Amino acid sequence: MASISFSFTPWRKFHAAHDKSAIRRWLQSVADTSQQIFTGSMGYHPPSSSPGAWPNVRTAGLRRSVKTEVKAMEMTIGTSQPYSGFLRKGTRKMARRKMSDNALKEGLAASKGRLEGWVKWVHG
Repeated sequence: MASISFSFTPWRKFHAAHDKSAIRRWLQSVADTSQQIFTGSMGYHPPSSSPGAWPNVRTAGLRRSVKTEVKAMEMTIGTSQPYSGFLRKGTRKMARRKMSDNALKEGLAASKGRLEGWVKWVHG
């Protein structure tokens, strides 16, 4: 009679380590790219921007107010202009325009690097 036996020795515990400086550099790259996309994609008024397009600039206040903030494990992009919410969400008289959320999505897509498969976009 023949027999086969298997024995399995489990692997040792696996611990993933992260390089905080690499994460921060990557986040800074995404922030810079997103800000460049946001400010560089705005057109000039007149005419008014089309629905779903980047806003056109009248006074450059919106463009100047676009800022990013990078922390250890997160980054944000936004503007301090009071009317930016109307552009981002639209109103009953005006359709939504592309804003910071679009810039972040495009910045993530444009930022090639080691971390891109390990991160996700969180809309807050």
